[in-house]
Amino acid sequence: MPPELTDQALDYLIARAGLSLTEAQKADLKSVHAQLSEMARRVRKPRGRMTELAHVYNFTEEDL
Repeated sequence: MPPELTDQALDYLIARAGLSLTEAQKADLKSVHAQLSEMARRVRKPRGRMTELAHVYNFTEEDL
């Protein structure tokens, strides 16, 4: 599980992205931080060509 996102860290990330958010929007982002971090961890890994089946017409066992 990622470390908790502090208010200071969130403010830094928002400023770095050039965004201007309301307090409610900041609270929403902070509440989903753990889920977004987990999603990013799963997405940022090497994948085989079987990930995009629309471009594959045949495959081998090691592709699975």
